[in-house]
Amino acid sequence: MRFHRKLSAVFFISALIFCLPNFLLTSCAQTSSAPGESSTGFSETAPSSEAANVIYEFPDLPIPIELEKVEDKTIIIKTSGFQGGILIYKGRVTVVSLVEFFIKSMTSHGWVLEGTLNAKRSFLAFSKGDNSYCLIQLYEGSMGFKTEVQIWVSKPLG
Repeated sequence: MRFHRKLSAVFFISALIFCLPNFLLTSCAQTSSAPGESSTGFSETAPSSEAANVIYEFPDLPIPIELEKVEDKTIIIKTSGFQGGILIYKGRVTVVSLVEFFIKSMTSHGWVLEGTLNAKRSFLAFSKGDNSYCLIQLYEGSMGFKTEVQIWVSKPLG
């Protein structure tokens, strides 16, 4: 059991280590727009928390139906005592509305928001009482194309 906790922590820390340099290199130029204004043509309405896909491997991880899974970039790891992965989704939804969706939906599924970081890329860090961890990175694609959501999740089994 102790090994699996260490493995979960190592997975979560590894995700942060891989993610942080990418964030630092790409978040120097920050864009801003007036509230309610969209320069990309994305939907300004927040996805409904009731309208969420359920991932078979992670039923307590809500995903807006506006997002499509990028199968060739998604990785799911499962051992006898640990389950985790990197889930990649894309869709034409604003980062702001996705941040609102994930904060509301994740907390209603028992996740605790541990912290946020907002710049050109947004990060949401969640934890759950059973040593589960989730880091969500959101950013708009280049030239106003689809927003990409990367979810790193780590959960003990059993």
